[in-house]
Amino acid sequence: MEHHLLCASSSLLLLFLFSSIPVTSQFTFGSSKQAHNYANVSCIENERQALLLFKHGLIDESNRLSSWIGEACCSWEGVGCHKITGSVLKLDLRNMVPLYSDEDYHCTNCLGGQLTPSLVNLTDLQYLDLSVNNFSTFQVPAFLGLLKNLRYLNLSNAGFDGEIPYHLGNLSHLRYLDLRWNWLRTKDLGWVAGLSSLEGLVLSNVNLTAARDGLQSINMLPSLTMLDLDSCGLFIHPHLSHVNFTSLAFLDLSGNNFSNYTAPPWLHNLTGLHDFRLGHNNLSDPIHGLFDQMTSLVHLDLSSNRFDASMLKSLCNASSLTYLDLSFNNVQGSIPSEIGQLINLTYLDLSSNDLQGSIPSEIGQLSKLTILLLHFNKLNGTIPTDLWQLTKLQDFDVGDNSLAGVLSEDHFAKLGELKSLDLTGNSLALNVSSSWVPPFQLHEIWMGSIIVGPRFPAWLRTQKEVWVLDMRNASISDAIPSWFRVLCHNITSLDLSSNSLTGNPLEFKQLKHRPSRYRYRDISLSSNKLDGSLKSFPLDISVLDLSHNFLTGHIPQLEVGQTSVVHTLLLNDNRFIGTIPEGLCKLENLSELDLSNNLLSGRVPLCLGNLQFLMGLNLANNNLSGQIPSSLGNLWRLLSLHLNGNKFVGKLPASMQHLRNLTALDIGDNGLTDIIPAWIGEREENLAHNNLSGFIPHCFNNISAMVSGLHGHGRVDSQERLEDIKGGRELEYYLSSLRFVESLSLSANNLVGEIPDEIMELVQLQFLNLSQNYLTGKIPDKIGNLKRIETLDLSMNALFGAIPESLSDLYSLNSLNLSHNKLSGPIPSGNQLQTLTDPSIYEGNSGLCGKPLPNSCWEHKLPTKNGPIDDDEGHSESDWSWFYAGIGPGFAVGLLGVLGILLFKKSWRYAYFKFVESACDKIWVKTTRLRRKFR
Repeated sequence: MEHHLLCASSSLLLLFLFSSIPVTSQFTFGSSKQAHNYANVSCIENERQALLLFKHGLIDESNRLSSWIGEACCSWEGVGCHKITGSVLKLDLRNMVPLYSDEDYHCTNCLGGQLTPSLVNLTDLQYLDLSVNNFSTFQVPAFLGLLKNLRYLNLSNAGFDGEIPYHLGNLSHLRYLDLRWNWLRTKDLGWVAGLSSLEGLVLSNVNLTAARDGLQSINMLPSLTMLDLDSCGLFIHPHLSHVNFTSLAFLDLSGNNFSNYTAPPWLHNLTGLHDFRLGHNNLSDPIHGLFDQMTSLVHLDLSSNRFDASMLKSLCNASSLTYLDLSFNNVQGSIPSEIGQLINLTYLDLSSNDLQGSIPSEIGQLSKLTILLLHFNKLNGTIPTDLWQLTKLQDFDVGDNSLAGVLSEDHFAKLGELKSLDLTGNSLALNVSSSWVPPFQLHEIWMGSIIVGPRFPAWLRTQKEVWVLDMRNASISDAIPSWFRVLCHNITSLDLSSNSLTGNPLEFKQLKHRPSRYRYRDISLSSNKLDGSLKSFPLDISVLDLSHNFLTGHIPQLEVGQTSVVHTLLLNDNRFIGTIPEGLCKLENLSELDLSNNLLSGRVPLCLGNLQFLMGLNLANNNLSGQIPSSLGNLWRLLSLHLNGNKFVGKLPASMQHLRNLTALDIGDNGLTDIIPAWIGEREENLAHNNLSGFIPHCFNNISAMVSGLHGHGRVDSQERLEDIKGGRELEYYLSSLRFVESLSLSANNLVGEIPDEIMELVQLQFLNLSQNYLTGKIPDKIGNLKRIETLDLSMNALFGAIPESLSDLYSLNSLNLSHNKLSGPIPSGNQLQTLTDPSIYEGNSGLCGKPLPNSCWEHKLPTKNGPIDDDEGHSESDWSWFYAGIGPGFAVGLLGVLGILLFKKSWRYAYFKFVESACDKIWVKTTRLRRKFR
């Protein structure tokens, strides 16, 4: 990525230099050397006053304009004058210091404030550069359109906002205009047509979505040699009656709106292109013969489209190419051997495709290659020997493929220029001696999930310039050597997780004088065998992951006056003891805190509610006690809260209803006593194993993500647990995907009443556990609405009635438990239910019958049209016919017998009607009392 940006900026710079030579040769620069050479050049007084007025409107925190004093304005910083007349021709106030270079993320070297119209008095001004400053909230001033002699105007990355003034179209002598990387927009590009002398136009990231016919206006610029429309959202018109800008050498149409995802045919007319960029356009159709006529093409970026293997094949004849990016496409099949014809290539990116087969040895013929990126494909076999002969290679990335083989010292012998090496995610093994001294000094080492161990790689000691080291899951079973503790101080990203490293954790010392790229570090040593205590707390580490080790002792406190930049702290699955230190509340930037599965005790500090950036909090499975602090309700950014497996008592704090962004709440396995509040149904829940009582709220259908299928926003890259939601097992998910796992667990509480029909509206629900309560009533008939349900547990309740037939419509169901209720009737059959053959999922329901239970439902079988059928007891259809035929006459004879006795036996008749009258009186009295009671 770094090399890509360098290539992009260098191309722009080269074109700028060519276009600006006629301008810059006429005036001096404001440097001290040139000021000395032209010290005798007089300064025009009204122009000096105009510059002072302009300075007065600026905010100059770094005092960059300190030289703007005295009479000789031609010697001021950034001012260039004509050698003879002394008139100001150039004003170059570009900020050369990178933005946000200091500790406070504030550009102290930027100029700000407001641009005053006094610049209009610089009537001969030809060159104006205000780029890389901070004029935020201000619009591009319209008075710039009055600077009629301007040849060069650069306002890029200066924080301007609002509409581009159409007055800029009056600058008919302008040759270069750069407005990129601001907050600008325009509804009409018609003003561009007035820039008749324009050679370079840069509008990257300017919002042009409303400028529907913008390309027609740009097409009226015949002198255009450079056009940058990257990420403008501009509609690229497929048909232009005539293309005027055929002299284009640089064209960037990346990230725009192509009609029907096809490249317009008028691109064939741009045969003089040197640099062509079409990335991030979702183009799909092959551009037949487009590049055949572009014989001067040097730089080609087709990344993030949908081009297939035919595109790669067609480009193998473009021998002039030095830069080719086909990453993130749909290129399938093998890499063609003809790629060896691109002998001038220095940059080749075929990553993130569907390439298969072996890496062709012909790539070894590309002797000028410095960047080779083949990661995220399906390449197999060994790495060809010829590739190890590419002596100019600086970035070699074949990660995340299916490559195999053993790499020795000889393979790297000629790669002295190598700076980045990525072998991650292959079946590779590194077999080098402990005394090996590599010929390179790597900046980035990516060797995750290959075999590097079992010994800790001693050759790392020779690598003094490393800032990224990834050897996770690298089969290292060794102690961390003492020399590595010094080396890792310069590493910005360290990942040695999922090995078997032993010993004490690293000592996290902060260097007082650290280069800017080393300011903050990410450290991951999770899933190892580190023991001992954590003696100090990191101050310059933004991500610290020591989870899944054997660390003991207390979590360290921040010392008085110390501040830390840590935003992710993962200490879970260790053996830390004691209380949660209140010093953690000083970590003002903390966005994720995981202390779960330790031996922590005591109460949760109230001050945790002050961590306003916290998005994930996991304190599960400790011995924490007391009440859940109401201050947690202040964490309005919180997405995930896990407090399960502790000894919390009391009620849920009412303040928690303010956690509107919460997508996962797990407070199971505590001693909470409360009714379920109405607001609880607005998020993903595990409330299992508490003493919650009352009815299930009907508001559970307010969980909009489950109802509509739309998922909430926000992402924290950590591992999340939702326990007791799937068949009693513990599942782990990443919080980034937790939004897609919709679950509800209320098991093992004291809930009563019926299952609300509203739960059946949660169509995205995947896991539902209401077991071990006192629920009554029937299973809702609408349960068939839960089309995505995978786990359903309603066991150990008092549910009665028949199992709804719609249960058989649940095609995703793979775990079901309806045992120990009062259900009756036949078990539905068909579809997914046929695969759930374990009788125990229905046991404890004496009224159920049918498969997979042993008792059949013979009374529900009916004869078919195809003739007699035998049931399980061997009865034929004729047997049942005689049975049904005898029912009618038998009933008639019995009824006549009873009526005859009442007719001829007077005493029986009086007793019968007296009994009926007495029963009616009792029923009337009871119903009358009940009506009065309810009134």
